Amino acid sequence: MTWRRVGGAVLVAAVVAVAPLVVAAAPAAAAGPTITGSGSSYAAVAINQWVAQVEAVNGDGINYSTSSSVTGLNEFAQQQVDFGATEIGYSTNQANYTPPAGFAYQYLPTVAGATCMDFNVDNPIGGQQITSLQLTTAQILGIFTGTITKWGQLAVGGSNAELAGDNDPIITVFRTDPSGENYILSNYLNTLDPTDWGRYTAALNFPGGAQAVWPFPQGGGGSHPGYDFSNWNGEDGSDVAADYVYANTGSITYVETAYADLHHDPCAAVQNLPGDAFVQPSAFHDAEALLKATLLPDLEQLLTGVYTDTDPNAYPISAYSYLVTQESQMNASRGAVLGRFIEFIACQGQQSAQQLGYSPLPPNLVEDDFQGISRINGAAPPPSTVNASTCNDPYVALFDGAAPGGSSGSTSGPAPGPRPGAVTGTTPASSSRGPGGPSSTGGVTSSTVGTSSTAATSSTTGASSTTTDSTGTATSSALSPGTKLSNGQLVGVALNGTVARLLRQPHSFAAMVGWSLGFAALVLVPPMIALRRRRRRAATGQGAS
Repeated sequence: MTWRRVGGAVLVAAVVAVAPLVVAAAPAAAAGPTITGSGSSYAAVAINQWVAQVEAVNGDGINYSTSSSVTGLNEFAQQQVDFGATEIGYSTNQANYTPPAGFAYQYLPTVAGATCMDFNVDNPIGGQQITSLQLTTAQILGIFTGTITKWGQLAVGGSNAELAGDNDPIITVFRTDPSGENYILSNYLNTLDPTDWGRYTAALNFPGGAQAVWPFPQGGGGSHPGYDFSNWNGEDGSDVAADYVYANTGSITYVETAYADLHHDPCAAVQNLPGDAFVQPSAFHDAEALLKATLLPDLEQLLTGVYTDTDPNAYPISAYSYLVTQESQMNASRGAVLGRFIEFIACQGQQSAQQLGYSPLPPNLVEDDFQGISRINGAAPPPSTVNASTCNDPYVALFDGAAPGGSSGSTSGPAPGPRPGAVTGTTPASSSRGPGGPSSTGGVTSSTVGTSSTAATSSTTGASSTTTDSTGTATSSALSPGTKLSNGQLVGVALNGTVARLLRQPHSFAAMVGWSLGFAALVLVPPMIALRRRRRRAATGQGAS
């Protein structure tokens, strides 16, 4: 057999083998109608990433409109979208609309994250950008209430010495739209210093407590002695606030870590209680702090334990983000698409959480998401083989594969208790995930986060992060020393996520042979053909000299 025949045979075999695989690797045709969602900019970097991945892998169409948590709640309540994205629930009374009576809905966690104090300031000596900043709760309160107005005021007690004597003004960038970031930060400040926060809100004629609308003089009018707003700048959306800080030296804002990562801007280290540790947000530090969060039976979060965490590894302004979805009344064909999206988020989506500037969900919340799919009309429940363990939940890897735990060795708050529908996928008649249900009455047991919600859930995850002792207190093993992971933005996350999913699919022996022949064709056929041509030219006297 001549070289030409060998090359031709290999090429034909390769084309025959590779052709069906190329077709299989192409994005699937749309598997159903396009569904819509709106809301959180806090989680938008991750959500938009997942939407692109789902379209590439499953062929599902999902239109997500980035706005704010309150917008997501409002539009979902008015049934303008199939799902909302939010860090806060209807029980916070921040939304203008609530779902009508009898409208069954649920909160499903999507990702964990942190409110980063995103800053851009230069050293007054030399003019180089400062990349390390330490902020106490009092300093954060002062910056975002107009009582600390100069960068030099942050150089106290041995911290931020490079800013000493800097009289440049702090450009305070706040969110003008009603948002989850506003609510989380104001809730943090109100929890740790309710007196000064209450004095501030009262001076501006705003309600006390946590607010999705940041207290700011409306219309720029009125005199507010003690509060200076001359260098404040309001922006609509996390992306716009982060863009402003990136472009303007001397400014600071509060956004989810992902937005600072996108600009390669630093996040300040925030002091946690009792005050001897300054911690930067990271996938690990956020997860460590959220061990102290508690969840109501409808999975809404209570973050008081996070804000007051004394663990030196805990970043104190951490939170979860959610999808709010319909249940039994969902259109079946749209429910099928939504179910696949949630399954992707809970499993494959968590693999890119850290790379995008977030922290992955703990195994028990991954399982809660899988249970939530079963409540959506038309959605196919994940196969019994799919759980947090088989999804290789990256949460466990944050703790070097060991059970997570803080310096105290235990979690605070009520002992773990069952959540409605967490095991059976059904909602008891006496329970509701809507307004007026357990989340609003508080008359039911809440659950610690990062722990297994029931014995049944624990057995299916294969990666339970804590155990329960004889007193019902959730305990955990000690954290491995020195664990600290980077959460910087990486290139090619969408491609990596798609490839990771494809690699987890079973492949037949024939497919493996086909790929091998295809690779051989790409490597061997071109030189074979070139060699054959050179020999033919040499034989006819036309070869190169």
